[in-house]
Amino acid sequence: MILYPLTYKQLRSMKKMQELQPKIQELQKKYKNNPQKAQQAMMELYQKEGVNPLGGCLPLLVQMPILFALFSALRVFFDPVHHPPYVELAHADFLWIKNLGQPDPIILPVLVALGTYFQQKISMVGTSQDQTQKTMLIVMPLLIGWMSRNFSAGLSLYWVTFSLMGILEQWFIRRQPRLVKEEISSK
Repeated sequence: MILYPLTYKQLRSMKKMQELQPKIQELQKKYKNNPQKAQQAMMELYQKEGVNPLGGCLPLLVQMPILFALFSALRVFFDPVHHPPYVELAHADFLWIKNLGQPDPIILPVLVALGTYFQQKISMVGTSQDQTQKTMLIVMPLLIGWMSRNFSAGLSLYWVTFSLMGILEQWFIRRQPRLVKEEISSK
């Protein structure tokens, strides 16, 4: 929830960039033999439309250290061997999970894969998808789910929660009246 304003800016910038893609492709075709002129024309287009091409990346860069710190803290806190002395992992159970420091080989990896799939799917709503994107929509969740079989259950649980929050944020952002008004006025 703390990162929501950054996520909002990132998604809004990505949406504007997606809307400009047809114009960018036209410029690339028009100046295919002159890359310098194509770059100049694209920069003029960005300036005219009030779009920052790095606007989708910058909020992500601010979020990454926070997310890595949280990931690292969870990993150390629930580490079966190197956990802090005040943590008693014998009492680190949650729902069906006996020990949050040990991997859950079945249920959480499935939830991780499903959460990742639906988070990617909702982020692609309204965009044209090429074959590579469609393949990645399937492959990445399966790969992350497979890898999470070896994560501590606490980390897998964090990943599922993070995915669910991401889905809710994107759903909420897409339904905000201000964004709908901006989309209508830009058409």
